[in-house]
Amino acid sequence: MPDSCLKCLSCAAEFPHGLYSHGCPKCGEALEVAYRGTQALENAGGAGIWRFAPRLPVPVEFQVSLGEGNTPLVLLPAVSKAAGLPSLYFKNETANPTWSFKDRFHAAGFSAARMLGYGKVVTSTTGNHGVSAAAYAAAAGVKCVVFCHQESSPLQRHMIGLYGALPVVLERQQAMLEVLVRDYGYFPATTMAPLPVANAYGVEGYKTIAYEIWQQLGRVPDHMVCPISAGDALYGPWKGFGELRQMGLTDRVPVMHGAQASGCCPYVKAFRAGDRTVAVEEHPHSIALSIRDETGGRPALQAIYDSGGSALDATEEEIVGALRLLASAGILVEPASATALACALKAGFPADETVVCLLTGSGAKWPETMESIYDRPILENPTLEELAPLL
Repeated sequence: MPDSCLKCLSCAAEFPHGLYSHGCPKCGEALEVAYRGTQALENAGGAGIWRFAPRLPVPVEFQVSLGEGNTPLVLLPAVSKAAGLPSLYFKNETANPTWSFKDRFHAAGFSAARMLGYGKVVTSTTGNHGVSAAAYAAAAGVKCVVFCHQESSPLQRHMIGLYGALPVVLERQQAMLEVLVRDYGYFPATTMAPLPVANAYGVEGYKTIAYEIWQQLGRVPDHMVCPISAGDALYGPWKGFGELRQMGLTDRVPVMHGAQASGCCPYVKAFRAGDRTVAVEEHPHSIALSIRDETGGRPALQAIYDSGGSALDATEEEIVGALRLLASAGILVEPASATALACALKAGFPADETVVCLLTGSGAKWPETMESIYDRPILENPTLEELAPLL
C-alpha cells in the first residue's frame, strides 16, 4: 500500500485513512488522499485502473474491479470539422462496464470501503451513479442501498435491482443518506465534498482518467472540458494531472473547464461572480438530469480558478444539437455528456490547441430521453414502393 494519508484541501491537516463523512474534523472542508514520498505511476501486474495501484490507496487484497478503465481517446473528424478544432478528442467513458465513468469512482470507493471494514454502502443517484454502485457492490460482495431521483429512468432502477442492490425512489435523498451513514453504519458512496456526507476515495478512480489521457496523447492536452454537478468529474482529472506534474512526468497541466446546462449552472454563476463558494440553483431544470444538481463542491471550482479555466453553460437546444452531432459520428451519449461538446463548440478555443471532452455516460441507459429527442418516423412494414425513395 502506498505511503498515504487524508489531507484537508483547506487547512492542510492530515489524518489516517478512515471515513470522515463530514469532511475535515478541524475545519469541515473536503479531504483528499495525499501521497508521501515517491511512487511509480504503474504496476506492470495490474489491469484497468489498478495498473496505477502505486498511486491508489488500497492494498491489493481489497481491490474490486470489473475491468474499468482503458477507455478510448478518439478523434471524430466530422465533429472536429464542425468545431473548427483539428485536435478535438473525446475520452469515451461509455466503454466502461456499466457504460459510464462512474465505474472508476466505485472501483476505488468500494475497494476503500472493504479496506475500512464496511459491509454496507449507500448512495443517491439520477441514474449512472446508482447503476454503477449496484454493480460494484455485487462485485465486492457488500450490501447496497440506492436512493433514486424521482425522474430517474425506470430502466436504470431495474438494473440496480438486477445487480442485487435495493433501489428506493425518494424525494429527500440527501437527508436519508445522512441517516443511514450516521445511524446504520453505511459507507457513503458519495462525493469528496460534504454534500451532506462525503468520502475522499471515489475521486481517486477519476484521476486515472488523466493518467490515461497523458499516456494516450503522449502529452497533456491544452484544455479539458468536463460536465460537472457535484464537481468530482472535474476535480478528479485535475488531481491526476497535478500528480503527473509532481512526479516529473509533465511540466504542465491543462486548463480545466466545467460544463453545465443553462437551466442548472451553479458553478457558472459562481465563476462569473468571482465567488469561491458554489451557488445554489433555486429552480433547476434541464434535459441533462445527470448534471442537474442544485449546487456543488468547492474543490472543482477552485480547480477551475487554479488552472486558469472557466465554467461554461449550454442551452437545451445546444445540448441536443451536440448529442445529435456525436451520434452522427458514431457515439451515442446521454445529454450530460453532450454538454461538454456543446460548451466546447462555443468556448472559442484556438484552432491549434488540443482539447479533450469527457464523455461520461451512454445514451443507451436513457431510453425515454432518447425517444423524446428522436424526430423521425420509424417505418413499420413498408412496401417496397414506400421504401424505395429512401434508398
